[in-house]
Amino acid sequence: MQKITPTHDLYLKWTGSMFIMSGIVCRAVGVFPLFDLCSSFIGTGLLSAMAYLWHDRALLMVNGVACAALAMGILRHIST
Repeated sequence: MQKITPTHDLYLKWTGSMFIMSGIVCRAVGVFPLFDLCSSFIGTGLLSAMAYLWHDRALLMVNGVACAALAMGILRHIST
């Protein structure tokens, strides 16, 4: 099989994935809820940028909605 994933801008993909995984770990352990939200927000934002550059509409939609939802969660957390 031939690899078809674009090779440019892979740093967005891996950096975003690391941010999302750190948010998931914080969520699973139950510590630092604001760090969880911010880390996941940054990760989904980076993956949204990657999806835009790669013209992948499905990933752009999923990560864009997740990024918006996490932004609302951050604002709610800050306001309370």
